[in-house]
Amino acid sequence: MSGIYLLIGILLLLIAIHDFFFTTLSGSGAGILSRNISVIADKIIKIGVKVFGRSAYNYNGLFVNLLILFSWLLLIWIGLFLVYTSNPEAITNSSGRIANHWERLYFTSYTLSTLGMGNFNPTTPVFELLTGSFSFFGFIFFTSAMTYFLSVASALVNKRSLSKSIYGLGKRPQEIAKNILSFNASFSYQQILDLQKMIDRHSVNHHAYPVVHFYRQEKKKDSFGINIARLDEAVTILLNSHERNKFHEELLLLRTSLSGFFEDMEGNFSPNQSTAKDITDSFNFPQLDFEKNTKDLQKRRRITGGLLVSENFNWKDVYSNS
Repeated sequence: MSGIYLLIGILLLLIAIHDFFFTTLSGSGAGILSRNISVIADKIIKIGVKVFGRSAYNYNGLFVNLLILFSWLLLIWIGLFLVYTSNPEAITNSSGRIANHWERLYFTSYTLSTLGMGNFNPTTPVFELLTGSFSFFGFIFFTSAMTYFLSVASALVNKRSLSKSIYGLGKRPQEIAKNILSFNASFSYQQILDLQKMIDRHSVNHHAYPVVHFYRQEKKKDSFGINIARLDEAVTILLNSHERNKFHEELLLLRTSLSGFFEDMEGNFSPNQSTAKDITDSFNFPQLDFEKNTKDLQKRRRITGGLLVSENFNWKDVYSNS
């Protein structure tokens, strides 16, 4: 059994440590473990929404982050405990008695927490080295995790700022398009430029810290999905209006930034796309000054529809004046 304990312990440690460092330090998204835990946590919150209402969404991102942190810690704790268990005589108390299972579990916990209580000790050079290494790793684990969550908090602030900036321009796509055309030209130009920069920043943050996707809001006016859908619809209206030459280059840049974000969304968060297609196809979009059934526009609406579905909204919420 000692060989099995050692093998399973090493495997759990490798899985957890790889996922931890990839998620927190790579800037390339979440590891496989973190990604799947995020999806599971999101589904649990959606059950909570059915029971307690939309107020449960206020705990969505917090719950996802805590579950990921708990999973990392639990796997590392169990993995290291199994490695210690592979040689029961390797850990003894201060009087030389061999530690039992509970005492090895206790020894593992304070090794990872870097407390170093001293009432239990490793007895072989290999386990002494292992204990010292994981004491040092415990320090790296907690400091890296806190740094990661601070970065997530910063990305979340940008996401909410972007959502509020869009809402401030108008409560419907037509209103946003009308306001951009009616504002002072220099002011509108600056608004478009600022939105483009915020979308680019959010797109980068979203790729580096995918958990930001799971931070949702209770109120409709704060919904990122609704506001980003309104903005994209407004840009579509402006690019195909009679006055499209007024801010044509700036709007094209904004559209490019939106497209980049949507591509990332499509590649990483597509569970709701079939439902999104249904709500998009069934919605009677307002008649505009151009052919609405182009492939590009259908694809954009399907992706933004996925965002709406993930927040329990639909296209009526995008075009309603609230």
